[in-house]
Amino acid sequence: MNTTIKAGLLLNAIKAPYEIFMKLCENYEPEDLFKGESFWEELEMSKSVQNRLAGIIAKDGWAERELEHAEKLDARFITAQDLDYPEKLRDLKKPPIGIYIRGNANILSLPSVAIVGTRKCSSYGHDVAYRLASLASQRNIIIISGGAKGIDASAHRGCLDFDGRTVAVFGTGLEKTYPAEHKELFSRILEHGALITEYPMTSGGEVWRFSERNRIIAALASRVVIVESPEGGGAMKTANLGLELGREVLSVPGRINEDSFKGSNELLNKGTGALTSLEEFINSIAGNTQFEINLDDNSNKSHEDSQNALSLNSDEEKIIYSLIQKHERITTDDLLSESGLDFVTIQGVLIELEANGLINGEAGRYSLAIR
Repeated sequence: MNTTIKAGLLLNAIKAPYEIFMKLCENYEPEDLFKGESFWEELEMSKSVQNRLAGIIAKDGWAERELEHAEKLDARFITAQDLDYPEKLRDLKKPPIGIYIRGNANILSLPSVAIVGTRKCSSYGHDVAYRLASLASQRNIIIISGGAKGIDASAHRGCLDFDGRTVAVFGTGLEKTYPAEHKELFSRILEHGALITEYPMTSGGEVWRFSERNRIIAALASRVVIVESPEGGGAMKTANLGLELGREVLSVPGRINEDSFKGSNELLNKGTGALTSLEEFINSIAGNTQFEINLDDNSNKSHEDSQNALSLNSDEEKIIYSLIQKHERITTDDLLSESGLDFVTIQGVLIELEANGLINGEAGRYSLAIR
């Protein structure tokens, strides 16, 4: 085994400071780590770190077994000495010594947006996360989130449904599927992106790990969007970490009488940006290039002509367009109950219609575009 990787696996597992690992690699040889206490003192390790290191070294062959375990899942362990280590992680006060990754490591350095929020989200929050990720994916922007229920899952699915690339940052080891019902989602993410964590392969889902992993989400992202979060939610920590790191942080305004929006609305009071237009936000970070779906600039076309223009498209588009025309302003929930279509299909149709300039979406309600 490569001695740098072995040293990284061991020091990462015991949560030794990043500086210790870097000092070892830059001033000594990685195999010197096994010289014992006198050398550990020279590295200026605290007694608690020394004790943890002695304990894991006593588990003879732990690093070799851990790497073998990772390789069985086609996972890699990338240390801070590796060229593939994401440079953005070094912005953290406490960068991870290494990360485990399944999938494409190259996308971690590309322009990205973290989309995060509460697990118990409203249909409005679900809608916004899905649509934001969908639009961003069409502009080749990487979506980063935490793989959890609610806002995270909506963001990942919105990206994947439009063939985008997304990264899920685990609060467990890569061997774990948490939550269990996201097994299929994580398989889809692997096909188009990456699953990453800083925790050893069999690490469980202790609460502190999910809180700690939020710093990885904030660091990897170019920008952070809080879609819906109560006070004290994990997304709030991600937002504050993003601000500390100098990332652009935006919050989606929510209903003032609902607890699930109290945190994200409070961020607005503290001066974070307000995300009030998905299209303007995407344009601002994608260089104002055209959507892959062509925009129709013919402002003289009537609503009737617009509906006729859909004749070459799907029956689902005609159904949704007709319902919006009938109600003038309609929510996603109403479209679900009246159209007979599933949520993913409705979201895809709404994005197509909005990108083609046929409808407008605002505050979770849809209306025909004024043409």
